[in-house]
Amino acid sequence: MVAILGGLFWYAGPGTLLLIITKTNPFYLLCAFVAYFLINVLFTIRIIRVLERQDVNATFKKTILPQYAGMLSSDVTPGRTGYMLTPIYLMNQNIDPSASLACILGIQSIEFLVKVLGGAGALVYLLYHTSLTREIFTLAVIGIGLMLLGAFVLAAIIWSPPAAELFKKVATSRFLARFTSRIVAKLDEFGNNAMKTRSAIPEIFLITLLSWVLKGFEWFFLGLSLGITNIGWLGFFLLHPLITAFGFVPLTPSGIGFQEGAVVGIFLLLGVDVKLALAFAILSRVLLIFEDLIGVIPIAKSAQRGLLATARLIPKS
Repeated sequence: MVAILGGLFWYAGPGTLLLIITKTNPFYLLCAFVAYFLINVLFTIRIIRVLERQDVNATFKKTILPQYAGMLSSDVTPGRTGYMLTPIYLMNQNIDPSASLACILGIQSIEFLVKVLGGAGALVYLLYHTSLTREIFTLAVIGIGLMLLGAFVLAAIIWSPPAAELFKKVATSRFLARFTSRIVAKLDEFGNNAMKTRSAIPEIFLITLLSWVLKGFEWFFLGLSLGITNIGWLGFFLLHPLITAFGFVPLTPSGIGFQEGAVVGIFLLLGVDVKLALAFAILSRVLLIFEDLIGVIPIAKSAQRGLLATARLIPKS
């Protein structure tokens, strides 16, 4: 992460980069901020609607903070896996963790499929507007293929009993049992709830598409705030799923370094100056983390519950 970011900063020039960022248009930056807020509103509604399919009632007011907490957790964990902690933050509504876990995993499987569609669209866009090298094209295809594989595997484990049984047999093998026992236990708990979420697939897909449209606007406004005008809304709309796929590289927190490198590389192909491209990558990362800080409150409460539970287990002298 340090090597990649250090190389990008050295190539762009820290002084020039800082000057570009300080000259951003505050109006367009605010528009990008609002677009990201609306995305989280849609994500919150998506969680509530999927939970309703499991006969679980959740309120918007008490769900949006756990949604932000899940996003903040994903911002600082490898492969953005921290979003899987959202069920812990939803416990503030006394929601059964097996129900919320089935909800989050079901949502993530559909979101991966949408990213695959977006990645394919981004490749078509790049082939039409640039001269892609064979190496870059192959790398992008491999990335899209891995996302597709991950989506199908996750969906199969959640919604296909035979696939879930096969996964449990592999997970309980002699070599893996010590690491996967808790996961298998959770699979047994949320199996019934997961099957109920299948009826929500069209709704999940529609809300995810709407959030993708808003993400296109978020990046479009962010580009305008920096003076990037040679990529229109359609370009940002199509490129976002492909670029953010690098955020799932499990080698750095939220793919930091890899995603920024992808932004710079792809934007260079589209004729954007490297300094503007890196400034865009930095702002898009900072914007997310800054707004996701709203989620600190439920994270702190969850940590407090964990500490109290641990204290109760310590024998008194």
